Amino acid sequence: MKLASRIASIEASKTLQVKEKALELQAKGADVTDLTAGEPDFPTPDNIRQAGVEAIQNGFTRYTANTGIPALREAIARKLEEDNKLKYSPDQIIVSNGAKQSILNALFALVEEGDEVLLQSPYWVSYPEQVKIAGAKPVIMETQTNGFKITSEMLQEHITPQTRAIILNSPSNPTGVVYSPQELSALAEILLKRDIWVITDEIYEKIVFDGIKQTSIATLGDLINKSIVVNGFSKAYSMTGWRIGYAAGPMAAVKAMSKIQSHYTSNASSISQKAAVAALTGAQDKIEQMRKTFEERRNYILEKLDGHKYLSYVYPQGAFYLFIKISDVFGCRCEGNLIDDSVTFATYLTEKYHLVTVPGVAFGADDYIRISFATSMDQIKRGVEQLIAGMDRMMEMK
Repeated sequence: MKLASRIASIEASKTLQVKEKALELQAKGADVTDLTAGEPDFPTPDNIRQAGVEAIQNGFTRYTANTGIPALREAIARKLEEDNKLKYSPDQIIVSNGAKQSILNALFALVEEGDEVLLQSPYWVSYPEQVKIAGAKPVIMETQTNGFKITSEMLQEHITPQTRAIILNSPSNPTGVVYSPQELSALAEILLKRDIWVITDEIYEKIVFDGIKQTSIATLGDLINKSIVVNGFSKAYSMTGWRIGYAAGPMAAVKAMSKIQSHYTSNASSISQKAAVAALTGAQDKIEQMRKTFEERRNYILEKLDGHKYLSYVYPQGAFYLFIKISDVFGCRCEGNLIDDSVTFATYLTEKYHLVTVPGVAFGADDYIRISFATSMDQIKRGVEQLIAGMDRMMEMK
């Protein structure tokens, strides 16, 4: 039987073999250190969980409006105005099954076959594949020599008559970089003059460090009229399994996204929506506690790596990842293994040190690996020791 041609253009996960090896080792009783987590290790706050329980007990378990219950869309609108200085009516908001669906909804609504969508590299692993699924072409802007951020010159250079949209992510997965208001203004100045949509993924908005605050590019000039602001509850509120996110944008775009969503998932979970209302309207102290803990963990890792001459990294001002350069060891042979890319590096760490990391090639940056500090300090301490030991061993064998 013939499969759809679009499947051939979508890449399978390059990290699967490393994860499979880790699971194999665990099945054999090995004590594996896993620093790949893309989700907070904290429980969902009590008030949010209780709201979900009450929704079930009260029988709030049926279909809702496709775009989300009014109470949630109203709470999101208030949040966007108070936190982000973005003015939307509840009708300009659509609730989805996570921020990932919101991005794909936006792409289906905004791009057509042959259109180009600009992405920066390193990128979140799903961006290029989502662009392909929507029938468009991902155009990658390499940022490693520019502080891992898009510059106005770079943006100008990559825009063509086929450019239909750009996806921005600040704070960024995998690098943790955060765009300053000045850097965003330089990009906005160009985008305001072009017929280009801006999809701004702000899922890590609340997880920022060093006293900085995230800025939405949609606040600049009139860019709100050509922006889709994507956010959710997974990271800030530790609600990954609840699958609840949202997008806000111009009415025509949101209506188009709603039409698409109505035909392939319909509404997000009614129970999760009630929990999300509690997240936005309840006390926010737990969110700040989690943020402070992430910052403490980040600082611990940086202190340990700063004393190691072979391990350099992208300084993270947000999210809960560290993007570490490992290409200095490429070319070495350890116990018969040639280390020549991020996958062989990560595989060696897993097999010999029982440490699981994410190869940078998954994010378009093969000279790096990503580790997460969304895990316990015990795991972090052990993982950092294993990483340094593995790096030292590889440098000895080079």
